[in-house]
Amino acid sequence: MSSEKSIRRAPSSISSTFSNSSDTLSKYSFHPLLDSPLRSPALPSIVPRRGKKYSPFGNAFRSQVKTLAWLCGISIIFWFILAILRRARPPAAIGYLSKDGGEYELLGGDILPQEPTPVVVTDRRGKPRWTISIPSNHDSPLQPSAYAKICSDSEIVAKHVLQLKANGGVHSHAGHFAYYHVDTNFMDVDEAEEHDLLPNSESPSKTWSWKSIVGIENTDSLGEDLETTRHGAKDSICEKSLTYVMETSDAGFGKTMMGLWMSYGLAKKEGRAFFVDDSNWAYGKYTTFFRPPPSPSCLPAPYTQRLPCPHHARHLLVSASTTSWAFGHAFNENFEDPHKVGVLRQGPIFALLRTGYEALFHLANPDNDYVVKRTHKLHSQIREKNGLMVGVHVRHGDRHPFEYQYQKSYIPLERYVEAAKDLVNSTLSVENSTQDNTRETASRIVLASDDPKVYSSSEVSDALHAQEQILLASKSAMDAAQGPQASEPNFKEDNVGWDGGFFKDVFWNLGESQAPSTAKSMRIREEQLQQGRTVPSELAMRLRELVGRAYLLDLAVLGRADGIVCGVSSVGCRLLAVMMGWEDAIAQQKWHNVDGDFDWKGIVW
Repeated sequence: MSSEKSIRRAPSSISSTFSNSSDTLSKYSFHPLLDSPLRSPALPSIVPRRGKKYSPFGNAFRSQVKTLAWLCGISIIFWFILAILRRARPPAAIGYLSKDGGEYELLGGDILPQEPTPVVVTDRRGKPRWTISIPSNHDSPLQPSAYAKICSDSEIVAKHVLQLKANGGVHSHAGHFAYYHVDTNFMDVDEAEEHDLLPNSESPSKTWSWKSIVGIENTDSLGEDLETTRHGAKDSICEKSLTYVMETSDAGFGKTMMGLWMSYGLAKKEGRAFFVDDSNWAYGKYTTFFRPPPSPSCLPAPYTQRLPCPHHARHLLVSASTTSWAFGHAFNENFEDPHKVGVLRQGPIFALLRTGYEALFHLANPDNDYVVKRTHKLHSQIREKNGLMVGVHVRHGDRHPFEYQYQKSYIPLERYVEAAKDLVNSTLSVENSTQDNTRETASRIVLASDDPKVYSSSEVSDALHAQEQILLASKSAMDAAQGPQASEPNFKEDNVGWDGGFFKDVFWNLGESQAPSTAKSMRIREEQLQQGRTVPSELAMRLRELVGRAYLLDLAVLGRADGIVCGVSSVGCRLLAVMMGWEDAIAQQKWHNVDGDFDWKGIVW
């Protein structure tokens, strides 16, 4: 008991001990320290200890991070090794469409089809791509049918590559593409050559021959050493270009000129250098009719890199056989003005043609000098008397009107004459002339036609000839011009006139000693022209040149008239509108169509 008392009293004794010093405690305020419990040594310190940083993560997490970094490093090393191996291995299988449409698989990178065709290849990443192979042993340019086949096959191959990627999750395109659609699966020829998928264009010297390009004679003019020439040419190759090939199976001159102007305008709009290839053209050489086209400051690419399709190829080639791809539906949808109606929608397309006309329609002499003198004479006869010069273009031959009523015949000449009178009256009424009666009487029709009998028709008996330099004669006129010799039966049979107008069969048989006499022989001859190239005789080429020059002289004179009356079904009629210009021909309606209710349109394919 005595011990318990001592224990219980211990605090009071302590208290009594310090009670004597209450003044001191009160002075230093020690009461809180004495009443609070002692600090536990197991609790962490509020202030971190020096020399040891605090981390919320354990050793296990740091180990996982190190392992992940190690795996990433190993993966990068393996990726580089695989890339090197892929670069070193040859290209995978090449697929292409044969002539009969069948698809083949060829193993190895050096095996390519012998004919020009699109091919499917596998790039370095193992992805399917397609390009176009034009073997260097083919003539330049290719036949028109070959370019058309490349474009048709390209559509099939491009869809095939899309289907191959569709299996990997890429959806194929169901509709048609826009004009400036870029096919990312297409590999241009120069890129394919860099990847050793196609033979290098520098290897055969034949691919660097520019003798078919107007304005560039041959590689010899660029240097005596061919290797040096090719190296220098490669450095000066155009970044982008468009080459228009004039060769066509069509006998007419107008379609070629329409395509030529349109191609030039398109090339300028797209920032491409423009070249003209006149080899194997049915009318001869470009410079026989025109001055050389403007020369770019760079050189054309090797012909193995000039492609008709796709449109975004670096070096594009356009010909009459590829018109539906170059200037088809997608072209019209892209360039027609969607905010306008009727013929006004054609403004941008008209502008492209006008650009080509202004740059390229410069006749060579002596034809240009004759046009200047002829138009000066006509103006002095008509305009000096305050009259209007109305050009009338009448197309017969194998070109029939669009209007249903006359699709198997020709538009009556009375309609041309009445349209010419209406054009004069409407022009004078707009000008509010006080001498309308005098001016109407002084106005004259200037006539051009492919049918010699039109000039002698009573409806246009007072019309003036557009040009009198080169005239297409009828057989009767030729027989009469021959004099007494024409009385011989065999001699008369040799004369082939232009009775009824321009017909393709007559054109193809100009200067031939023996023309096809039956429909079957004519059909065989036409097939030969489409499938191959016939070399015309010297006489045939001279006659063809005269026909072409006569056509151009007619257009050049009529293009300077105050108004035009013609049938829109004729290409020459639509060209005349371009030569007049948009303001005069369309805006002021000085170009008048007599072939139905059809408006002006550019290329009709």
